[in-house]
Amino acid sequence: MIYSKRLAQESPTRFFVNNPTPSEAKGALEIGNVIGMVTNGNYLQRMLTMPETRDDTVAVIDKYIKEGIDDDQLIVALAAQHAVSRCAKYFMPLYEQSQGELGWAAIQGNPNRDTDYDFMVEEARRFYQGVPNMRVKFPATAEAVQALETMTAQGRATLATCGFSVQYGVEAMEAYARGCRKAKTAVPRLYVTILAGHVDEYLEKYVKANGVAIDQDILANAGCEIAKELYKTWYENYRDINCRILGGCREAYHFTEMVPGDMAVTVNYDFIQKLNELDPPLTPRIGQRVSKEIFAELSDKLPAFAYSVSHAGKEYLHWSMVPTSLYFRNYVRKGWNNAAAMVRERRVLFR
Repeated sequence: MIYSKRLAQESPTRFFVNNPTPSEAKGALEIGNVIGMVTNGNYLQRMLTMPETRDDTVAVIDKYIKEGIDDDQLIVALAAQHAVSRCAKYFMPLYEQSQGELGWAAIQGNPNRDTDYDFMVEEARRFYQGVPNMRVKFPATAEAVQALETMTAQGRATLATCGFSVQYGVEAMEAYARGCRKAKTAVPRLYVTILAGHVDEYLEKYVKANGVAIDQDILANAGCEIAKELYKTWYENYRDINCRILGGCREAYHFTEMVPGDMAVTVNYDFIQKLNELDPPLTPRIGQRVSKEIFAELSDKLPAFAYSVSHAGKEYLHWSMVPTSLYFRNYVRKGWNNAAAMVRERRVLFR
């Protein structure tokens, strides 16, 4: 039995497939243990570069241009919504069979407006139209957390994204709990991201740029240690509300260290295939933490780790300003803005 199917039988740890094409979405469901899909601000750019989706994506962009929409950023959002909808249909049987517990397709809006509460609320309402299993992502800003609470109060499915700190996870879960108390109907489960893979990617660059002397084996613990601390916080304090932690991978250990947590992890389609080829043992790792000495070294040498792993964070640094969060939000903006540049390129062809 392949790893993903064995995992589905022996552990509650699940996959969300990240930024898939339609064939990848379909294939991921066939591989097994996949309960949904997520996308981010880079999604449309990827659809513009993949042979499977490029022509359809360009045609959709052209259609919106010809309809007279003069806002390039809006066209990116509309085209991304179209692309996500193409994949979301493959998850509808799972969504219906589970009565809305599983089978969600998550979309992220304009990252250039992630501190504009009114814009995010309006954009989210548009994303929800016409796709029953659409889930909207809200990033790590105070305004986005407020928007998440508003959408929760309206009974909508949300996902707290760009998560890099324990305190942000706590803020998102508290906002969800407040929204649920206001809601007049049952509210779908909240997922709260903690992107261990991107934490380690940032810290590797930080260490190199600043000449930090730290052993690579110690450094490699940072992202998973933050994720495990948030999982512990959820397990001890928030299991009574309908939310789960959603991890993020770069290497196989970013996933295997989360097993057998009652959570999900975002993975690329080819990553699932890689895990199946590696076929690692299902060793319980979610409760295994680093020593006090390693924790202290990570905290002393890596400010971003110290900010992220603490429940209160550094008092002088708001969780929305954690360097890893800023790094990832910039990464997402680049992908979104590259797609907007393609919209401008197509626009001049129709003048």
